[in-house]
Amino acid sequence: MSSISYYEILEVEKTATDAEIKRAYRKLAMKYHPDKNPEGTEKFKDISHAYETLSDPQKRAAYDRFGHGTPHMHNPFSGFGDFYDDNNGLDEDDIFDGFPFSGFGQRQAAQPAPEKLSIKMTLEDMFRGKRVRVKLTRSVPCKTCKGMGGKKNIMRTCIECSGTGAKTATRQVGPGLISQSRTKCNACNGTGKVIPEKHRCRKCKGERVVDEKDAVDLYMKPGTRDQDEITAKGKGDQKPGMPAGDLIFVIEQVPHSHLKRYDDHLVTEWEIDLADALCGFSRHLFVNIDGHALRVTHKGCLAPGNVLRLQGKGMPSKKTGKRGDMFIKLKIKFPDSSWKPDVQELRSLLPESKWKKFDEQERRKMETVAASSITEEALEGIVRANSQYKASGNDRNQEEFGDHFGYSSSDRYDARPPECQPQ
Repeated sequence: MSSISYYEILEVEKTATDAEIKRAYRKLAMKYHPDKNPEGTEKFKDISHAYETLSDPQKRAAYDRFGHGTPHMHNPFSGFGDFYDDNNGLDEDDIFDGFPFSGFGQRQAAQPAPEKLSIKMTLEDMFRGKRVRVKLTRSVPCKTCKGMGGKKNIMRTCIECSGTGAKTATRQVGPGLISQSRTKCNACNGTGKVIPEKHRCRKCKGERVVDEKDAVDLYMKPGTRDQDEITAKGKGDQKPGMPAGDLIFVIEQVPHSHLKRYDDHLVTEWEIDLADALCGFSRHLFVNIDGHALRVTHKGCLAPGNVLRLQGKGMPSKKTGKRGDMFIKLKIKFPDSSWKPDVQELRSLLPESKWKKFDEQERRKMETVAASSITEEALEGIVRANSQYKASGNDRNQEEFGDHFGYSSSDRYDARPPECQPQ
């Protein structure tokens, strides 16, 4: 920025009215615009910067008082750093980058951020691998007007932003404190140029971009995992003067009915009968992920909580193709209360009990208690309810507590007073 004052740049007096400043700006902007005067680029920037300050009453008042001797010449509180930064991190070159008129955009256009899309896959598709064609619609520069929105020679500088493509909003946040933010100009959509409606491109209606139908062929390898990403280079939206963005397809696994995946391993749950748990079995359990029916064989006894491991029956590795393992969590189904076996015969077939044996005299000293069975879920509910009562300062009623287990307080406590024994 030149060291001369903004008033001198716009060739007006310090007492000029807003209308006089606006007229002076329009006259000079037409004279030094880079399209008409390529050597006037720097002068045009000075003119735009001066008009931006003097056209705003608060900025003008601050400038008249403090001048522009420092980068924060309009701000007496420059020590607050970026909070009062005049351009909020933007400079004129950033604003003009990629514009469709000459004199600006000297630096290489930045690569736009990629766009992410999700693709749902079943576990079966992840096992086999899959090819899919994704149809999409993306924005590309209009070929009719070459992304300019109209003819170049009829473009006009946007009055709203003075051709900068951005506007500065000023807001007072406290006594003597001013906050500023830089935003894209909506009138010109950030281009700094406007095209009269009658001269706009008939194809894109002055928007500079049009929708184009396209398709992307994707290949998901066998062993693809949830949240894997596949990048399609240059298949995203494209703005004039910028390269096309990328599309990133994120794999999203559809939940399976009975299989869960952990890396390249698969885990499932299966219920077997008590006879199979005690005697071993060779049975068809289910159809595996590869489409083959699994006949699982096991010899010997199985206890609740045991897990069967089938090596090489899991998912393939995407890198090596080697398959992981299948793990089967077993649930043993016990007979219900209606089953009445020959107890003596059954005991003779089962291993001998390892419980300690007591003689007749020891058994007489023991208390015999009849037990009733409940489920683990019922016990968890009782514990939770009892904890809530204690937390609230109340004790659980013993009769209500006993009802959950199937006995009353009279079964647990003797209501008669103790009798005195003679000495």
